[in-house]
Amino acid sequence: MTSGQIVNDRKRHSIGVFPTIHSDSNKKEGKRKHVVNASQEINNILWPNDLSKCSEAALPHVLTMAQQYGAAVHLLYVVEDLSQNDPWYGKFNISHVNKLMEWEIKKAGESQQEFCRNYLEGIVGYSKKIELGDPARVILDFVDEYSIDMVVLCRKGKKGNFPMGGVAQKVVENSSVPVVITPSTEG
Repeated sequence: MTSGQIVNDRKRHSIGVFPTIHSDSNKKEGKRKHVVNASQEINNILWPNDLSKCSEAALPHVLTMAQQYGAAVHLLYVVEDLSQNDPWYGKFNISHVNKLMEWEIKKAGESQQEFCRNYLEGIVGYSKKIELGDPARVILDFVDEYSIDMVVLCRKGKKGNFPMGGVAQKVVENSSVPVVITPSTEG
């Protein structure tokens, strides 16, 4: 499996190269149902990575599962769409917000490229994707739209204020596929 096509006709703003994914799993009314058992095929693993130390610490788990199942890894970074937030202290200049998000997209793309070059070259296949939106919603939509069989993410994200981050909690509670939560690297 290789990265291949650019997708521009999405409801959300999409940036980057999209995987070509093949799966024979059935979809019922837009939501995939999975039965977790020892014989379940795992062909596509989603690794949402917010570039935090905790997310990076999930890499050994991602690689082990990808090798064990012969699965492709899909690296996803979600830029939170700050332009959709209400202004905190009056109106703000949207061009400043857009510049900040463009900078984040650029840096995330560079980091994804480095991850892929350094760690994912030896596995069955991989793709990288950057999306703009609500992180949990984007992850859940990606799972359902692209035949993801398993999600691997760290329990704490960038903010890391609680034992389980808000994004991880939402994904665990709403995912249609198994979610593996890796421990955080800090306390």
